[in-house]
Amino acid sequence: MTVDFKIEGTLQPYLEKMIKNLPNGPKLVMQALSKKDWNKEDLSLKSGVRRGELNFAVCYLEALGLAEYNSSGRQKLYKLTPLGVSAFEMYNALFMDIKEEDE
Repeated sequence: MTVDFKIEGTLQPYLEKMIKNLPNGPKLVMQALSKKDWNKEDLSLKSGVRRGELNFAVCYLEALGLAEYNSSGRQKLYKLTPLGVSAFEMYNALFMDIKEEDE
């Protein structure tokens, strides 16, 4: 069963501000998850986020309710929540806005 979220009211400006303030890692993870569900290893490869930084990036998305995982044995399968799907569609330009990071 999928739930269709309508992003409106007080949620809209809050979510927009939170997404604007996301670091590059969570944005890259959202881009990868928008295509399909991934296990941790493949998510790291497809998103371009190093394994050591992946947990940090996914925590942002989980805290906002945009991504979740299901455990199957030792493996975790990451996916977008229904809110995450709606947010990615509505704020696509913000998720695609990757800033250059200083070395």
